[in-house]
Amino acid sequence: MSDSKSTLAPKATESFIVVNGADDRDAGIYSDNFYSRRMSKLRSSIRRRMLPWVRSETKELAELQHRWRTPFLDSYFTLTAFAGHPLFFVCILPIMFWYGHSVFARGFVNVACVGVFVTSWVKDYLCLPRPLSPPLVRLSRSKRVHLEYGFPSTHTSNATSIALYLLSYLLISDWSVLAKIASIAGLCIYLFSVIFGRLYCGMHTKTDIIGGTVIGILVWAAQWSFHDAIDGLMTSPSWTVVSAVILGGIVLIQSIPDTMDSCPCIDDGVTTMAVLMGVFPASQHFALSKYSVSAGGHDGIVHYDAAIGLPRSILRFVFGLAVVFTWRMAAKKLLYILLPPLYNYFNLPSRTHFVPAKTYGNLRSQPIGRVPSVLDLSALADSSIEIVGTQSTMDIHEQFSQSRSSKISSLHHQQVEDIEKKEHFGLRPGHINKTRQEQQQKQDGVVSEKAAPPLALETLDHPMDLELDESERQAMEQFEAEHPGWARFDVDIVIKTVVYAGIGWLAVDSIPIMFEHIGLGTSYLR
Repeated sequence: MSDSKSTLAPKATESFIVVNGADDRDAGIYSDNFYSRRMSKLRSSIRRRMLPWVRSETKELAELQHRWRTPFLDSYFTLTAFAGHPLFFVCILPIMFWYGHSVFARGFVNVACVGVFVTSWVKDYLCLPRPLSPPLVRLSRSKRVHLEYGFPSTHTSNATSIALYLLSYLLISDWSVLAKIASIAGLCIYLFSVIFGRLYCGMHTKTDIIGGTVIGILVWAAQWSFHDAIDGLMTSPSWTVVSAVILGGIVLIQSIPDTMDSCPCIDDGVTTMAVLMGVFPASQHFALSKYSVSAGGHDGIVHYDAAIGLPRSILRFVFGLAVVFTWRMAAKKLLYILLPPLYNYFNLPSRTHFVPAKTYGNLRSQPIGRVPSVLDLSALADSSIEIVGTQSTMDIHEQFSQSRSSKISSLHHQQVEDIEKKEHFGLRPGHINKTRQEQQQKQDGVVSEKAAPPLALETLDHPMDLELDESERQAMEQFEAEHPGWARFDVDIVIKTVVYAGIGWLAVDSIPIMFEHIGLGTSYLR
């Protein structure tokens, strides 16, 4: 990476993109067929209305990068981005339970998981792209984050809801004024680092940030307003709540829209919903066990006392994580063996962009990933964080769309100039509309004795549209051939659901009970 600021980020350019070495400036005048033909009318309409907001910010964000980028800030914002990642919270949540903060942790689970699920669902529904690169430079230590859609920002939603949740607890705590001020300052730094970092790293637009912020505020407000009631339901002896959460979670996972691109956003949605599906029944079961304690009107609290000493306190952490990672490896491996034959036998439907079971037989040799995958330290240490250019089929579509927008804007200005010239020579607007309509009919080979209503520029169906879609499809196929992606199997959704629901159950119920049987418990100190 060069230290020269002028070379850190390319300057903003005109709205045309070079794809596979060919200038795409003259691709066409108007078409969004790749998405609109595959989406419902409502979904397509919302996306079409929001897309200009996202596109209009590209130049401004590129200029921001050009002014502010330094090697230090590159490292800082790409590292702090990890603190807003949903799986980061999935990893630290168990620790809160194991050290006696069960009530706080249960609320934390709800805030983090619900926010991630909502943002993931909206991302897959709208299929709005990230800011275009180039002119932006995307900075990330993840190899797949650029494949995700942009609106709304999950990092922003997470950071906002978590910061507000922590602030709410902080304000009612008995901490000293100085400690509260220092903590609030820390929360502000955390919020700024995650949210501004998404703009700095070229991952999100201001529109994405606003969307994520609104969702984060709503999720926090719902949780905090009904905090005691929700916690009471989580530890209630009634299985009605548990059944509703599990069945509702399955329905919500199934409701996640099919994406138009091979976007991994669904993974975060499934993971976090599965955690909730595990935490709710586990909280109830643990609250009814002899190992839980009650405090402050809340049940189902894991007892912890620092009197057990530092070595055993550390061993609780090591043992707990070892159990979680062992479960993840063993369950995933076993399910890769058991599920494909069932999917194949019952011919179960497969989601778009997922490999159907009938094509692969079994996955006995399929790798299950590094452990812990979310704490891949080698990836965090990787200095190759600068990513420029086309990185997914979504980028290719955006490139084609940008060039079309440029062309339609140019055509609009030309038509305005033509109308002004004709009006200068005494032609009334009605004559101009009729002339334009007749020209369009001749071009399309349409003969009609009765004149049709004037055509708006946005409704023109240019003959080149189909040609453009074919060119776009070919560009995508060529990209996929040159950049083969990771395989995603139709059983992966069920596997993630089972694995992460199991992690939720283990963290809240099973592991705290294990502590008492292996000498790491604190019940004898009550």
